[in-house]
Amino acid sequence: MRLPEKKNICSRPQAAEKNRGCIMKYGYFRTEARRLLKGCGLYAAIPGVTASMFFSLEKFGLINGNVLYTFFHAANMSGMRMVFIFCALPYAASFCDDLEYGYVRFQAVRGSLKHYVAAKAGVIYLSSIATLLPGSLIFVLLCRTLGPWTLPDTASGGIIAFEGLIESGHYIWYCMLCSLQLGLLAGIFSVMSALFSLYITNKAMVFVLPVLIHQILGETRLHSAVYLFYGYGQSGNDWHNLLYMVFISAGSAAAMTFGIYRKLRTRM
Repeated sequence: MRLPEKKNICSRPQAAEKNRGCIMKYGYFRTEARRLLKGCGLYAAIPGVTASMFFSLEKFGLINGNVLYTFFHAANMSGMRMVFIFCALPYAASFCDDLEYGYVRFQAVRGSLKHYVAAKAGVIYLSSIATLLPGSLIFVLLCRTLGPWTLPDTASGGIIAFEGLIESGHYIWYCMLCSLQLGLLAGIFSVMSALFSLYITNKAMVFVLPVLIHQILGETRLHSAVYLFYGYGQSGNDWHNLLYMVFISAGSAAAMTFGIYRKLRTRM
């Protein structure tokens, strides 16, 4: 009786190489995520976001006596730009550290420079959002201890997007979605700072760059795109606008990630 022939798993080198690439890519991401979580930058930046939002109020107490108006005021004042510094603090300067200690060359030899850069840029981008969301949540909850969510005739004063959430009483969801929009903008600035960190040697400057970039873009024709993340200029369905901002943010971060890869490849 003739036994069936065993399939040779090595007969498909392309599939094996593809699987190896996927494992390598996610392995890089897990490594970078562990480095982020084990460091103290993330845990120091979250209360920094909260403190910056209180500083942005420029006064003690609630604006118009309610939480929603206070949150909207804090998110749109100039002091909010300090938040972008704290969003860059956890991981935006990680390329500087890796270049200083030769970790980039080690990772390129161990696997793929392309996957390494994509994973690190992804963690930088997500760390900005992961910093701003809980920091904003703490700010909102602390404000809630000082007063009500809304007051008559001031509940929607100045509110631009996601009014349906306010009308249905989902106040925390409203604040978190508005914070997510700002987090998408912070992610762009953090990855852009990581790109500029390959050209400058001052690490402190890397953290200040998001504020400078925000100021410069605000003075150019791109100011409308920047303030779109604040809720200005939006029209139509709020969820479509959010999806549109995710596309802009992720696309911009991906373009800058490619720039990081090109620069690192020339330095190898």
